Amino acid sequence: MTVAVWPNHERVIPAAFAGSGTTVVAARAHSVEPSGNGYLYGYEVDTVDRNGQRATVLTYVDTGGTHDQNSAIVTDPATGEPVSVWAYPNDPGLPVLPQVTYRDAVAELLTTLGMPVTDPTLTVAAYRPGKRAVVRVDAPERTLFIKIVRPHRVAPIVRTHEQFAAAGLPVPRVLSSRGDGLLVLELVRGVPAGSRIVEIADDPRFVASLAALTGRIAAVPMTQQARADAMDHADWHRRTLTTALPGDAEEIDRLYDAIGRRSIGWTAAQKQVVHGDLHLEQVFVDEDEPWRISGLLDIDTAGWGYPVRDVGAVVAHLVVTGLWHRSRGDADRGAAAERLADAVARDWAARNPQEAERLGPAIGAQLLAHAGGQATTGSANGIATAEQLLAATRAALAEPAPSLPSAGGRPRSAPRV
Repeated sequence: MTVAVWPNHERVIPAAFAGSGTTVVAARAHSVEPSGNGYLYGYEVDTVDRNGQRATVLTYVDTGGTHDQNSAIVTDPATGEPVSVWAYPNDPGLPVLPQVTYRDAVAELLTTLGMPVTDPTLTVAAYRPGKRAVVRVDAPERTLFIKIVRPHRVAPIVRTHEQFAAAGLPVPRVLSSRGDGLLVLELVRGVPAGSRIVEIADDPRFVASLAALTGRIAAVPMTQQARADAMDHADWHRRTLTTALPGDAEEIDRLYDAIGRRSIGWTAAQKQVVHGDLHLEQVFVDEDEPWRISGLLDIDTAGWGYPVRDVGAVVAHLVVTGLWHRSRGDADRGAAAERLADAVARDWAARNPQEAERLGPAIGAQLLAHAGGQATTGSANGIATAEQLLAATRAALAEPAPSLPSAGGRPRSAPRV
């Protein structure tokens, strides 16, 4: 990492903990993303308190100006600028989050909402700092999901769920919502499609089901724009990735320039309603017939957008999933993810031949965004994964047709189209 990307955490983070009775032992880079006019840097911070109790605390340094009473304001000696430091779950963007991270508080909350539970088990299902968190609640009476978002997002999310449900899409019902940013969702039927990757990888019925799902999403009567994605934030991702991998800066610029050139001329007339963040962890399938889609999650991002970007997100996520499985010695699941990536992209190109040339840029932008997320951790594994994703991006953008690298740990790219 270079000072240009990451703050001087060796001084900033200990200063934020000063006076708390807790000493910082070590800190490891975890994540980075945009925040206001700056960045939100995540760290895993090893601490020891005055009683000798050790813990690892997920801590964030925000240069974008977001803070509240739970944040410490510290001057970064590298820049002389004030930064805000806070620890999970005291997220200033999600003020109600601390209330749903303790069992007793959740039990009391659900009782007041008319959904009493006893002895709940809480699991953080998803967390994007400053944006959203999802906590799974398992209890003898029921399983629920508590979703925490920025307060102003509650009403639009409720409306989106109503629109998708009215269109017959298998989204979870919103059982309760509050203006402070809290929603309670029901459990959808089935299991995440990613958990059945080996079974669905070579089943054309799953690819057909996924295509049918996106067609049904396109018919939802929405007017809002889909959430900005990796192509919309290309400048930010480019800066982050070139700073994290300075030795590859020339190639990264070349890849982003190619994506920019090949996406010129996409018009609003070619948009439709899309999910906005589609990947296999958002899609649930039937346990007995995993080719059959039974649920769809996280539709907060839905709205008008380019359908090829949803496909690009699915394919890129599958490439990353394949790398993840291979890095853990599971070549079978890794290869299955790669085959499914190929099948999804080939199917979309066959059904949309007039837009097939858009597939490479859409996949490439997503792959580079994933590469940035890996590289900015600074770990050897993260850097190696980012390098593999650069190779996959080169293949996705190859003309006239992308090539498919052989297996053996190298990721497959987008298929020939």
